[in-house]
Amino acid sequence: MKKFVLTLLAAVLLCPSLIAQSITMHQYRRIDPANMEEYLKRETTYWSKLAEQEVTKGNLTFWAILQRVGGEDLQNAPNILIINSFNNMDTSNEIWGGIEALFPDVKMEDMSTWNLGKTMSTIYLRSLGNHTEPENTSMDDFKYVHIIYHNTKDAGKHLDFEAEKWKPMVKKAMDEGKTKMKGWGNAVVVSPESPDFPYSTQSYDLFSSMTDALGPGFSEDFTWPEDFAFPEDNYNGPRNSHLYRIVQAVTAPPPAE
Repeated sequence: MKKFVLTLLAAVLLCPSLIAQSITMHQYRRIDPANMEEYLKRETTYWSKLAEQEVTKGNLTFWAILQRVGGEDLQNAPNILIINSFNNMDTSNEIWGGIEALFPDVKMEDMSTWNLGKTMSTIYLRSLGNHTEPENTSMDDFKYVHIIYHNTKDAGKHLDFEAEKWKPMVKKAMDEGKTKMKGWGNAVVVSPESPDFPYSTQSYDLFSSMTDALGPGFSEDFTWPEDFAFPEDNYNGPRNSHLYRIVQAVTAPPPAE
């Protein structure tokens, strides 16, 4: 179970190694609130089943639908995040054509989601393998997630800080029961690189409830390491952080022991 949980979380928010062209795509979409119920129904009824089929075939390693919770510019901002982890990005477009064969008695117009919203942006990530979680964590614990992008001056310095300082500190708080966080990890942004998207790295915090996700990160009695300090001079601007509800996820089975 431990390995299965780790596999799920790494797939939800990160991406596998770029070896063999394996990569994760985060697609941000804007769905009109009037269409949201129908949109989620189609994703979970039809497209999740196609994802299950493609995971079984080995074409996908992960698929998920996340719904944004609150935030600014609610009338215009993306409110859905679709995550796909492909074993081979070059053949990724071949996957989605199988939906009609899977549901031969359902009209394509009743399964399609494209007419219910529009794609706003697409981001590609590479995992750094830094995922950590408390002991005895189960899949039922993963209900909400903060997706955080970091605008750094020196991405390497920031990633060293996360690996050497932040990750051990988070693990310490988890082991001591001084945080509600159920998982943490980070990734490098592979694409895009543009003035409109100045972020070079991404991290995530997982929670089991909205209350925990909106609460303080650490308890008041948590003792911070004496040598812990944020590299404040290494950032060009504030973080970009949004909270999402995990609607549904499909993942490959854990590797054999």
